[in-house]
Amino acid sequence: MTKIKTGFPSIDKPQNDGYGFLAKHPFIPDMSIYSAIQLLSTFYRGNEAIDCLDLIADYNQLLKDSVTVSLALKELGVKNGDIISVSMPNFYQAVATFLACNRIGAVTTFLNASASQDEINEYLNLFESPIFINYDKMKDENKSIKKKTSVRYIITLNKKKINSLSLSSDYRITSDDDMIDFHSLASISKFQKKGFALQSGQNDALILFTSGSTGKPKSVVLTNKNILAAGTYLKNSSRSRSLNGSRTLVCVPFTYPYGFATSTIMTLLTGKTAILAPNISKDTIMYYLKKNPNIIFGSPALLDLIMRYTKENEDLSSVTTFISGGDFLTPSRFRSGKQFFHLHGAHDVEIGNGSGNAETVSCGTNPTGIKIRPETAGKILVGTDAMIVDAETMEEKKYGEEGLLCVSGEHVFKGYYKEPELTRQSKIIKNGKEYFKTGTMGFIDEEGYFTLTGRESRFYIISTLNKVYCDHVQTILSSFDCIEDCAIVKVPDKDMLYVNKAYIVLKRGIKKDEATIDYIRRLCESSITTLTGDIEQLKWYEIPTYIEFVNELPRRQGTEKINYQELEKDAELKGNANKRLIKR
Repeated sequence: MTKIKTGFPSIDKPQNDGYGFLAKHPFIPDMSIYSAIQLLSTFYRGNEAIDCLDLIADYNQLLKDSVTVSLALKELGVKNGDIISVSMPNFYQAVATFLACNRIGAVTTFLNASASQDEINEYLNLFESPIFINYDKMKDENKSIKKKTSVRYIITLNKKKINSLSLSSDYRITSDDDMIDFHSLASISKFQKKGFALQSGQNDALILFTSGSTGKPKSVVLTNKNILAAGTYLKNSSRSRSLNGSRTLVCVPFTYPYGFATSTIMTLLTGKTAILAPNISKDTIMYYLKKNPNIIFGSPALLDLIMRYTKENEDLSSVTTFISGGDFLTPSRFRSGKQFFHLHGAHDVEIGNGSGNAETVSCGTNPTGIKIRPETAGKILVGTDAMIVDAETMEEKKYGEEGLLCVSGEHVFKGYYKEPELTRQSKIIKNGKEYFKTGTMGFIDEEGYFTLTGRESRFYIISTLNKVYCDHVQTILSSFDCIEDCAIVKVPDKDMLYVNKAYIVLKRGIKKDEATIDYIRRLCESSITTLTGDIEQLKWYEIPTYIEFVNELPRRQGTEKINYQELEKDAELKGNANKRLIKR
């Protein structure tokens, strides 16, 4: 019997066509991520779990180290619900720490390793973290952190030990020794003899961050159930068979859900090997490709990086799937990517766009296990609900009608940390269901494919896979006392893929000279108070590389909106003629 379509995606659920009852109505287990990985890995404990730099750990080792770290944290006084802050690149030790916290009911948050110390301290105080785990810090630096935060213990991963699996048992903690070597946690763990209760799926598991599109990154609270639901939806949608291969390359920093919750955790939940790339760049990309990944969780920026720095004779035949998230891979770049991989031996590679938000564990649409349509961002996830609404009236739209994408499912986040009103504003109730307003504009067709037409913010991704949000940088520069107005746009760059350029309208009386450029440079490198009263500091990759003083900014005809497309074309056309603000 042919299903009668109503014209509304939220009612028809076209993404579910052709799938069985269990895929349409999936069971989400009530357990922790640690317990799920422990259970699922029963039959392949000897398989590789993590490949990070020169360190390789199988599932047995990963679970063993996670237990050791969890016992040590418990001995140091960590309680259920405590938030443990971790600031380090994408290392094996970060994964073991998350599983350790998850095992005992503590919450993990990954802070941006490129952030200033003031920003780190701010988050440590916000989360009231009793323990801070960082990387390659001197004792004096750690003491300074303790003076400015409520952190009781700081655990530091020694740079010389990042490739070591050995956790030492010869360390003793004393009353005045609150700086702990990560590899000495085994000695602390053996004093902890208490048992642990199994954790619930409703427990908070992670606090990760939006990319700071309209200001400060929002702290997104994800439960065990949110993450397991996202994994279940993805597995069912792709039918798993399309993810051909057992080795995945994870390049996106752990502070973003696409880097940790989606790429890394989903890899471990499916029994694959996560190849962690803590230092992705033009100089290291071939090192990671030589580890023979099958599945690459990347972005258009990563594809550009691979295409630009892979030599003619390099064999990339191991690659079977390239999933673009974080930014949209256009049809022309899709075709270029297919041709490139074909020339390097990956004849059957599948390239597809996915989409998602931190608030949905970076899972909104799925590009695998379906017919690839490069003009779309894939299909809405099977088992979830989606609708397109008018961004102002919230009136639901039909197939092919453009509007704001809203999604509903067990993967939708619990809330923004200590921001109940912001959480309430991000969701709507329609037809008795709670939907998250994604901030992504587009339309859904009768096959369940989502075509993305725009976003509420402008951003680009650099070669390190960090996102730079132009509006955020623009907001900070606009607070400088010498600037009347400004616009930030991206500019292609040989090494970074993209950098940004600032078009600045100075206040009356300010000279357009080198002294003003020097003054703006100093402000960019300092902590400043924005127009909203927040204290901010630009990260090194956010600081504009180029600057141009203009009398006015171009506006779109009939509106007061800045014509960013015109400025991008201008910046790219001028190329090397751009005046540098920051010398790299």
